[in-house]
Amino acid sequence: MPDPLCLVLAGAVLPEASEFRRQHVRKPQRRSEHYIERYDRRTLFYDCVYRGDEGEYLFTAPRFLNLWPEFRDRLRLDGEPVKGLSRRWSAKYEQVSIKAPRGTVSLDWPGGWQIAPRPDISDRFAGLNAVVTMNRDNDLDWIRRWLGHLAEVHGLEAALIYDNGSTAYTAAQLAAAIASVPGLKATAVLVADYPYGPRDSGKGFEVRPKFLQPALMNLARTDVLRKARAVLNADIDEIVLKRGSQTVFDAALASRLGAVRLPGSWAYPRDEDPAPCPHRYNIWRPAKPRPSNPKWCAAPSGLLSRMGWFVHHVGGEVFRLLPAREDLAFIHCRGTSTGWKGGRFKSPAGLVRDPELEALMDRHFSAEGGRA
Repeated sequence: MPDPLCLVLAGAVLPEASEFRRQHVRKPQRRSEHYIERYDRRTLFYDCVYRGDEGEYLFTAPRFLNLWPEFRDRLRLDGEPVKGLSRRWSAKYEQVSIKAPRGTVSLDWPGGWQIAPRPDISDRFAGLNAVVTMNRDNDLDWIRRWLGHLAEVHGLEAALIYDNGSTAYTAAQLAAAIASVPGLKATAVLVADYPYGPRDSGKGFEVRPKFLQPALMNLARTDVLRKARAVLNADIDEIVLKRGSQTVFDAALASRLGAVRLPGSWAYPRDEDPAPCPHRYNIWRPAKPRPSNPKWCAAPSGLLSRMGWFVHHVGGEVFRLLPAREDLAFIHCRGTSTGWKGGRFKSPAGLVRDPELEALMDRHFSAEGGRA
């Protein structure tokens, strides 16, 4: 059993009294009440880590936008202005690296602002098959069973969970729960208590305002899980099937592009079942399968991974060229969610009982405890 590691990301949030705020990414007429409530204007960066084997600091942030000059010009190393910053950004996140010996990092802010970089834990996951996911208040038993299925069926060896503000339990309790899953050799909970961002869709060439999850995916890619053998991105309500002989991790390693595309379809509980509910209730499907957005498994060193990890793809538009693997698909359990992204529990009409799902739930997610 691995030690139950739990760390808080080393980020920085602008003080409430500060005159600085991230500029809006939507025109006034497009700023709905939902957008105003959830758009993150105050997080300067999510994390700072010192990667000793690279000899560099790595900052991971939401889009800086107008805050970039403030960050760049106020950053200090051992009291001196920092030169030679390497800035890489995409539409939803940014990363800044500084090649320098370890020192004292601070921001030249009124009253002083010292930064304590998080320790590099990448060696913990070296050479292992890992899963990365975000969580808020999902039942601990759901999480254990979900990880247990992946360990038994796909050879999962490690789990990284970003906890986004759970209140049903502490981060330490979550860390202890996932460390107790048989078959896992390394686990970590990284507390990422930052705004998730608006859920409504962008329009045209607007900057998409959901910064947090893509940023954390790429923090995993460039830091925490960079030494892993292969990494699966899936949510706790998504069960990855194995209909052939190949595991999802082996498939990613066997791909020339270093990634596999997983098609998804929805499964539901009945309306009279509890909601939210454990995985085992989700054994009903529409007569015509209802697709869910794809997920993926990738090698951190693979070709597509070099172009970034995102929620539903790896490496941008090239990901669409990967054939969807029916032998490696996933079931999206509609009822197994605390609803932290919005209400999700009304099942459609015309559902039919699915024998494949019944057999899977009986083996791995039964009320008696299954294999997890």
